Amino acid sequence: MTVLAQNTSLNGNWAFRTDPNDIGEQRGWFRANANVANWDSLPVPGNWDLRNEYASYVGKGWYRRSFATSQRNGDKVARLLFEAVYHDCAVWLNGQKLGENHSGFLPFEFDVTKLLNPNGPNTLVVCADNSLTRGAIWNWGGIRRPVSLVVSEPVRIVRQHITPSVDLSKKSATVSVRISLQNYGGQVANVTGTVQLTAANGFTRSLPFKVSVPASGTTSAVVQTLLTPKETHLWHFDDPFLYTATTTLANVEKQVNRFGLRKIEIDNKAYTLKLNGDVVRPMGFNLVPDDRTTGNTLPTWRIKEDIDLLKGVGCTMTRLSHLCLPEEVMDYLDERGMLVISEIPLWGFDRFADPTSATSRDWLTRLITNQYNHPSVIMWSVGNEIGYFPKSLPYVEKAIPFARTLDSTRHVSAVSHTGRFTPDVVDFSDMGLVNGYSQNLSPNIRLIHEKHPAKTLFYTEYGITQFVENLDGNFNAHLLVDSIRNIPYLIGGSLWTFNDYRSRFNGTKEGSGNRAWGVVDVYRNKKRAYESIRKEYSPLRELTLNTNGTSATLTVTPRGVLDLPVYPLHGYQLLWKRTDATGKIGQGGLLPLPDIRPGDAAKTYTVNWQSDNAVAMSVELLAPTGDVLADTTLFLQKPTPVQPTYTNGGRGYYNGTSGGGVIRVHYQKNPTATAYKVRYGETGLDQETPTTINDYIEIPKLTLGKTYQVALVAVNNAGETQSSAIRKIKVDTAQFAPPIIQHVEPADGGFFIGYASPEADYTYRVQVTTQPGNYTNARTIQTTTPGTLFVSELTNGKPYSFRFQRVTDSWSDSDWSEERSVTPDGGQRPAAPILQGVVRQGGSALVCFEPVRKATGYRLEYQSAKGTWQQQTIPTAQTGRILLNNLDPKQSYQFRLATLNDAGQSDYSSTITSQSDGKGRSNP
Repeated sequence: MTVLAQNTSLNGNWAFRTDPNDIGEQRGWFRANANVANWDSLPVPGNWDLRNEYASYVGKGWYRRSFATSQRNGDKVARLLFEAVYHDCAVWLNGQKLGENHSGFLPFEFDVTKLLNPNGPNTLVVCADNSLTRGAIWNWGGIRRPVSLVVSEPVRIVRQHITPSVDLSKKSATVSVRISLQNYGGQVANVTGTVQLTAANGFTRSLPFKVSVPASGTTSAVVQTLLTPKETHLWHFDDPFLYTATTTLANVEKQVNRFGLRKIEIDNKAYTLKLNGDVVRPMGFNLVPDDRTTGNTLPTWRIKEDIDLLKGVGCTMTRLSHLCLPEEVMDYLDERGMLVISEIPLWGFDRFADPTSATSRDWLTRLITNQYNHPSVIMWSVGNEIGYFPKSLPYVEKAIPFARTLDSTRHVSAVSHTGRFTPDVVDFSDMGLVNGYSQNLSPNIRLIHEKHPAKTLFYTEYGITQFVENLDGNFNAHLLVDSIRNIPYLIGGSLWTFNDYRSRFNGTKEGSGNRAWGVVDVYRNKKRAYESIRKEYSPLRELTLNTNGTSATLTVTPRGVLDLPVYPLHGYQLLWKRTDATGKIGQGGLLPLPDIRPGDAAKTYTVNWQSDNAVAMSVELLAPTGDVLADTTLFLQKPTPVQPTYTNGGRGYYNGTSGGGVIRVHYQKNPTATAYKVRYGETGLDQETPTTINDYIEIPKLTLGKTYQVALVAVNNAGETQSSAIRKIKVDTAQFAPPIIQHVEPADGGFFIGYASPEADYTYRVQVTTQPGNYTNARTIQTTTPGTLFVSELTNGKPYSFRFQRVTDSWSDSDWSEERSVTPDGGQRPAAPILQGVVRQGGSALVCFEPVRKATGYRLEYQSAKGTWQQQTIPTAQTGRILLNNLDPKQSYQFRLATLNDAGQSDYSSTITSQSDGKGRSNP
């Protein structure tokens, strides 16, 4: 990150026009005086595919905007910086073509010093083309990441590459910093600078340098220093400790980067991967970095939510994405702790998998140059599943050594789905990265090992098949992961995928256009599969809770040496808590765990509490990062009754009166229930549906025209509670059932609706009003796009009501959905979080809260009875846990919490007062 230079954001609304007939350049749309009176307006960063009218558009899209600059001073240099435009683009400034870029995932820039008009408006034009697809991932079009104008001194820091080297035997480290400098001036520049190294452990070191930079040229300077054992704090996915390198040139140019000290070792004889000397057998996920409401723009809240959810489900190592990820993502991966294989987007039968391809060489160079400093990156991948392309073997044979010339400190590989053959790309790789799909993956990996016995293997992709996007979607995660456990030469795997994703790819099963591979849906709602895989990804084989009166035993059972996942546990704790019907903590405690190594014996702990009327008791395995990696909950009471909020009966299909009807029951979930079902029947409640975790239940195959009795039932592991009200619902013979609303998300100037899309659906309508229940003068928006639509032209901060309808391909209108309300949230401060409680243990306090959607962090304030408010900013977004240390165990404390987002800070939550009683209990 460069600071001190003048950085002007060019984000905002840009004029936009599609160019399906490829006439824009011929007609001069790039010219400053081009007529844009009839052009549309789209946000930057953004994707045109997020708008209903461009939802499936493939081709060229033109963006333009004007901006003013202040009079340039002396010989300063101006550059236009684009973080990413998908996929191919050309750029003009004031009618002059600056150049082209041919990567949708990497940043690029242009020197515009001589082209800026300091006395009037400047016109910037971008023609983006999303025609190129990469694998099964949607080709989101547009200027997808921020754009800025950067003005700096003629001698500037281009980058600094930080190379740490750890000596585990001496517990010390060496840090080398190479500063690359560029001189735009016409004279040799003799410059002095300083590299300042700092860290939260109090370490600081100043390293001066002097260098001559040739006229209109580049050079580099190198500084190096040794860190003593006291100054050395190793980076780990459970302890992501970061140092900062701040390089300054004569107090006018500054660049700041973070880095970590860690040692990665692959032993292909012992079939081990070591992190800082410890053998680790990690598991992870593949992330498709997009969704249906922000496309692939990756706003900060999307980045943090995804990575926080991944950490919470036990992701420690992964080939995270086929795509090169932005610097903001990589920074957060460093901060949260994850081992990442970073890859250029070569996939399948790819013409760029060619040793003569300038494109793949360019992508690899830019990827490694940009991500060099990130400790989370432990390996580079030069392509994925390219084995069937005729030139893939010579490509990989050349690309891997080339990558090592750019970075000699990391391992390099290529991902193979042809590892059962020889020769294969695995032969050239430092580690055998392989993909495989089956309920039983053991035979496949054993065959690959037979063909490549000299390679340690890792499943960069594994899975079974697409299942469903419905939240009840699940698969036998235990059987799947068990099929790859206890295989010495296979050290881990990364599930395909973490999330469902929009796709045009052949074989996409869902009518919504979403490929349902994920354990969360496209909106990040958790499916049943999320908890199934989370249990398998826990670093413990088992965590049990058994109660007896006012005491309980908590048993921790570690995994075996060749189990998956396996790594030593340092600094872990158990949190136990007793909660009421709203999830508020009444009593609880923290139990620090001793170091646990694979193969250790089970350990049992006893906790006690005062008699209470708690609804549930739970125990959680808390990682040092604040992530909950395992939990067990015992409900002590049956769930609170749940009443339907809306019911509907109608036609589900075209067929006759027998079995063509459906009834839907909608309701609000509550914390005392883990699932829901409906009892129903014509004359009595003699039938029931399977349990669900959705907020609605559909009863299918009913007789049209019949009336049914319906009762809603809430379920937990203490029993079932049936709602007192039994409703009678008639299955309408003439009206089709409305669409199922899966998600509603407020946005800037509007909102998104996510919905199921059966094959028979033709189009979708939404009516929007500011008067709840009154749709006489409502706007009606219509789209044929399956899965998601956007309602635009609304006022931020103003509440709206809406209802939703589908039209079948016979032009039959469905009934309208239940009415819902939403408030567009562009530029709005977030909601305050709800504090669930504070658990005290000695000088530590664990603050538990409900995470807020779209949060980018939190601000915690706390004070003792004798003190003043102290403040701490929390960078995580979705963990729901904040651990404080060094408190006075004899003092009571007050706590309050506020949410942060890009628009600012929320009000503070209600204040909780907590006093430790020295026995591990707390009384908020």
